[in-house]
Amino acid sequence: MQISPMIKETLVLGAGLSGLATAGVLRSAGREVLVLEKSRGLGGRAATRRWDDLPVDHGAQFFTARSAKFRARVESWTAQGISQEWCRGFHQHRAGRLAPPAPDNHPRYACRMGMSSVGSALVAEHGIEVKRQSKVVAIVCESGLWRLTCDDGRVFQARRLVVTSPPPQAADLLAETAPAAADLLRGMVMDPCLAAVARFPRHSLAWQGIQSDDDAISWIGHDSSKRPDLHGDRTVVVIHASPAFSRGHYGAPEQDVVKALLARAAEMAGAEWPDPEAVFLQRWRYAMPALAADGAPWRRFEVPAPLVLAGESFAGGKIEGAWLSGSAAGESLL
Repeated sequence: MQISPMIKETLVLGAGLSGLATAGVLRSAGREVLVLEKSRGLGGRAATRRWDDLPVDHGAQFFTARSAKFRARVESWTAQGISQEWCRGFHQHRAGRLAPPAPDNHPRYACRMGMSSVGSALVAEHGIEVKRQSKVVAIVCESGLWRLTCDDGRVFQARRLVVTSPPPQAADLLAETAPAAADLLRGMVMDPCLAAVARFPRHSLAWQGIQSDDDAISWIGHDSSKRPDLHGDRTVVVIHASPAFSRGHYGAPEQDVVKALLARAAEMAGAEWPDPEAVFLQRWRYAMPALAADGAPWRRFEVPAPLVLAGESFAGGKIEGAWLSGSAAGESLL
């Protein structure tokens, strides 16, 4: 066991947008904070894959800014060239028919270099310390200190803990040391999502995205319309399966899932896809809250050291909800 010699003021579990927003608030106030992230990336489901040197968003596809606080954040990102207005509405596939976007004039934002840009921007702006590939496998609270053990034997200690990882995972980690918090998290059901991504020779599509109530597909995105200059002579399409389809086919072979989703997406979009040059499938086990928590965008427990829970499931899902939850959690600790 390798114990970190320094006791941190605050540990944040998860470098999704909630965790990074929490850390950003604390760092802006001059507080000491360390973020532990199990994967190599930043931003959670605001994820971008470098696919043969093409940025492709295979997780969250866009974000809106409906609150004044998040609008100010997005305006700053846009001024820095991180985000951009993508469109003001998507086509709708309802009851088997495709319709153009409603004229609501509400901006949908994307990032030219990919959705993961927002996570990277938060880390750079606030100087957040993140230890990636640090998978926490045990959490205990003893003598007023939180102690987190990683799968490689490293141990980190802190006086306060903020947990923003997906509720089912967090519930398992907190079951013994914080049973009340674990019970709350167990009630926050998460839906899976199978995301099929296909790359074609460049061809024209009449839409940026299609939102759907279809049994098999909830979203079809024209990823290349976010960054036509970067994708050059390629067209990339991202398909998100519905929760029901994703649950029923989560463990199915990749080629079978991708083939089925591509065929159904072509029917819905009225498109004739050429043969794809390449495909891949991303399996998001905890994609969206099916049943979120009611009330405040964060929760605090004394175990006896302070424990704060935050994340998109506390604030209605979506990118904006994740950021608002994390920001509120950070402010609560000040």
